[in-house]
Amino acid sequence: MAATAARLSAALTSFQSDVIELDVALLGQQIMRLIKDVGQLEVVTVADLKVFGESETEPPKDVTDAIKWGTKFFDAVYYFALESSLRPGITAGTDIGGDLNVSVMLTKKRLLWTAIFLMLRGSYPESRGMVTGSDIPAFLVNICGMNESPFDCASGLASFNLGSISPLWIREIQWSQFAAPIRQRLGLGLAGYRSLTPFKMYECRPNASVEAKAAFDWVRRITQAPADYAILSCTRDANLISKLGSWNAALGNLSLECFSKEDLAEMESVRILYQIPTRDPRADTWRAWVSGGDLVLSDPIGLN
Repeated sequence: MAATAARLSAALTSFQSDVIELDVALLGQQIMRLIKDVGQLEVVTVADLKVFGESETEPPKDVTDAIKWGTKFFDAVYYFALESSLRPGITAGTDIGGDLNVSVMLTKKRLLWTAIFLMLRGSYPESRGMVTGSDIPAFLVNICGMNESPFDCASGLASFNLGSISPLWIREIQWSQFAAPIRQRLGLGLAGYRSLTPFKMYECRPNASVEAKAAFDWVRRITQAPADYAILSCTRDANLISKLGSWNAALGNLSLECFSKEDLAEMESVRILYQIPTRDPRADTWRAWVSGGDLVLSDPIGLN
């Protein structure tokens, strides 16, 4: 039987159709390799970089040298992160000469302003306006000396959109080493924490439902824990987002359950809330928070 099968197989070897057979698992793996970079929202490519040196044949030696010839900070950082063979061509720049130290100091200030924007607003600076409060946090103007628009700050740091850079680097900033006024201001209003303030400063109304009171206690425990990057808007983990749902909207719904109209009106008048929340029927995820157990917060921001 085996010999017959072998002869039949040999006889039919050339009798093939033009159907192409592919291993779909292997195909999927290769497609994943091809699209994983464009599947990211925060990426910087070689083509994004604009790097200047003394001449087209004399590239900058380090970040400071790149800035000396007109390269912006993040362009230089990404340039030197590349292997030499992968670096883009450079353009002849203009030596800023005696202004180098001034430019380096301004770059450092812009990095600080950008870091604080991420902490207070949850996003990179981008507004072209100069209105204190709506465009620039008053704290940045009065304490940190920010004297340019958020757009000018961002465009001074990179020739590309800062939004192309993942904000997760903010987790490595050791805020405990900064001046007390900076730490104190951050402690008053981190992005992602503002909606928690009512639950820290007010008590739940006595006639709230048992379910709402339990959720209130669950949120109150978060407000009593040290500030954590798991809650901060720009570093919140996707798994936590899936568990919490629309965080601000859900906290708004819960606020309507937990606080009286008088309390909510007072919160609005003293700017604890920008406005009294409107119920969003899609954001009742707070009902499941208690049953899921307390949040495990293990990435403290370290403001103390």
